[in-house]
Amino acid sequence: MLSKSLKFLIPLLVVIIGVSAYYIISKYNSNNLDLTLNAPDEAMIGIPFDLKMEFNNQSGDTLKDVSVTINLPDGMAFIGSKPDKIIESKNLGDIGQGSLISDNFKLVILKGDGESQKIKAVLNYSQSSTAARFETTKEKEILAKGSGISVQIAGPEKVFSGEEFILSVVYKNVSDMDFFDLGLTIDYPPSFSFISSTLKPDSGNNAWLLGSLKKGSDGNFTIKGTITGPDNSSFSFKPTLKTSLDGRVYDLSAGESSLGISSSPLSLAILLNDKSDYVSKPADTLNYVINYTNNTDVALRDVVIKARLMGAFFDFNNLETNATFSSGDGTLSWNSDNASELNFLPPHSSGFVKFKISTKGSYPITRLGDKNFTLKVNVGIESPTIPNFISAGKTSNMINLETKIAGNLTLDAKGYFRDAASGVLNSGPIPLRVGQPTNFTIHWILKNYAVDVANAQVKATLAGGVKFTGNSQSSFGSAPVYDESANQVVWSINSLSANKGVVDQLVEAIFQIEATPAAALAGKYMPLVSDAVVTATDSFTSLGLSASSGAIDTSLPNDSTMGAQGGVVQP
Repeated sequence: MLSKSLKFLIPLLVVIIGVSAYYIISKYNSNNLDLTLNAPDEAMIGIPFDLKMEFNNQSGDTLKDVSVTINLPDGMAFIGSKPDKIIESKNLGDIGQGSLISDNFKLVILKGDGESQKIKAVLNYSQSSTAARFETTKEKEILAKGSGISVQIAGPEKVFSGEEFILSVVYKNVSDMDFFDLGLTIDYPPSFSFISSTLKPDSGNNAWLLGSLKKGSDGNFTIKGTITGPDNSSFSFKPTLKTSLDGRVYDLSAGESSLGISSSPLSLAILLNDKSDYVSKPADTLNYVINYTNNTDVALRDVVIKARLMGAFFDFNNLETNATFSSGDGTLSWNSDNASELNFLPPHSSGFVKFKISTKGSYPITRLGDKNFTLKVNVGIESPTIPNFISAGKTSNMINLETKIAGNLTLDAKGYFRDAASGVLNSGPIPLRVGQPTNFTIHWILKNYAVDVANAQVKATLAGGVKFTGNSQSSFGSAPVYDESANQVVWSINSLSANKGVVDQLVEAIFQIEATPAAALAGKYMPLVSDAVVTATDSFTSLGLSASSGAIDTSLPNDSTMGAQGGVVQP
């Protein structure tokens, strides 16, 4: 009887709970809570605007502990607050049925010209009949359209490397409001050399205090400088405006201007071992060739080429060259004294200089952070002869070559019978006996030099009559496992930081095997494990790395307790 009653009551309870939940949700859903956000569809960068939030409680009940949170996108700010503040929360308390609540937020767009910016409002509340919390959200998109102050940086589309040029800077208030305490900063490319400006900078050589700028007014000045870089490279000049709004200073993005480097009248190219992307290694022989070409219709006289070698891996003791070498800064110099062809370079003619050097035989590692080594060669060429189409004080060019040094792995394999230090207790007869099992432990010790590596894996094949006991451990990665299909022991490490095992803790794996000698091995050492091979990917150069160790038999040269005949199989 009780069972029949439960069968009836359970469906009834489910229906009651469902109807109640539907009632609560329906009563307090967003259709009954009118949340609106009013703001312009478009706004200029740097021009304040109002966001009006209105909330009308039509739920038929008092809402308890109501709060509202305004979330701004990156590139927008609350005026009067820190520029990086993008969340504003307010507690509205209890709101009665039919009440209309409104609040106003003053905002400004700081960057993202041409991009749509999304504002999100979240209303959080509860009601008297339940402890549950509810949320209502509303979003408003505003398009950043232009800037209240336009900044135009104009200059030549392209210049020669090292050529002097002038940039024109024009700024104008195109908005309907006045700006006060206005500042302008221009971020120069690293290879730009400032010469002068018609408006003296107030800080360094790239910051100006412009003061007040009324609506419709403008100003301008020019900047003179030079830039160096490879042929056909491009550089950006990025202006940023600073303005004060309600006592806070805000940075306003003002776009950017690009400048390109034309193909030089005196071109350069560097090859290392006949490649532009060569990857080197320790104890490597490096043959550098620097090619140059006079691309003009004018003969260039007294050409000078300088190559500066930078990197701890260069072994200057093995430098071979006809250039003059300055050991103080690692610079090689060629001129007409040591390369007569540089005295007079005919129009459209080419030539080359070269040098040979080695890398050091070992990595200069003293700490974990010594990694990702490179060899850098910065080459410059110049002539005092100036073709009439160049405004620079000389004809020049420069080029850089950076060469990565690959990392290296080493693997050492050792075998032991008596191995208490590892915590593994081996058993069985020593000397070995035909048909009787004896345990041994195998140690793999890995060292990783100069680079982080990924997907490292060590493998070795078990010899005949040898079994993997399943007893294994490691200091990095997973413990070694047995691959039955290949009869191999495998140790995998997903990632290994540079110099692990070199200046840091030991990277080691240990596993136990059981060896049962066959009669044919009587009077001989028994093979245990084949050569171990480690493979990995060099995360710096993306090249594959590998290393191997020798095979292990029962001679066990690393176990001093075995003696000369301890590993020889006895009948």
